[in-house]
Amino acid sequence: PGPRSPSASSTRDLPSLPDLPRGKRLTRLDTAKVVIRDFISRRKTDRIGIVVFGKAAYVLSPPTLDYYLLNQMVAKMTLGVIDGNQTAIGDAVGTAVARLRKSDAQSKVVILLTDGDSNAGSIAPEYATHLATTVGAKIYTIQIGSGDEVDVEDGVDLLGNPVYGRHRFPVNPELLKKMARETGGQAFIATDGKGLAQSMHAVLDQLEKTRFEASIASFEDLFQLLLIPGVFLVGLDALLRAWILRRFP
Repeated sequence: PGPRSPSASSTRDLPSLPDLPRGKRLTRLDTAKVVIRDFISRRKTDRIGIVVFGKAAYVLSPPTLDYYLLNQMVAKMTLGVIDGNQTAIGDAVGTAVARLRKSDAQSKVVILLTDGDSNAGSIAPEYATHLATTVGAKIYTIQIGSGDEVDVEDGVDLLGNPVYGRHRFPVNPELLKKMARETGGQAFIATDGKGLAQSMHAVLDQLEKTRFEASIASFEDLFQLLLIPGVFLVGLDALLRAWILRRFP
């Protein structure tokens, strides 16, 4: 599938982006954190785990129902904790799949948010996709940005004000489309905060649809199978009473 436009239902109740201090710009990480926390708040009975990745992948939280803890962990995510100079997409998906492997959940989903192309790690994205299919997990990919230059906070000046530089993050939409297609998921492209929120809402809508469809039960009337034998037994009973079992005065 190519880039998808969110449905009308996915644009409702978009999360509001935070007000920033003077001189502070909203980074991709800031936007992603707001959208991810909003996504978490909308789940009720699903175990959610988080894997962060740059040059390598790390489990921030294993699958859990403790949404408060997840919210706090996401809120505290900052750049510089891991090496973000490269992007290990295969390792990230492989790590997520490893956490899903022992799960007995009927629906298993990996949501991959990335703003770069796969250029690091020990697991190829193609093999990680294969691993996802073996455990029955769908991959929903969300590409953040289109490969253009963006503002990135490089540190602070002598007065403590943030300093920004322009950086380019090459992306690979074809790879993400392939990963989604081969696992039965969907691929999205988000070029701004609203687009990212809409993409996450579109995934949320799909998950809700799957849950609803899985809860539908079908009924089939089978009384016809017993109708003919029942009529036969009633008739046999009448014959027996009339001829064999009849009582003489």
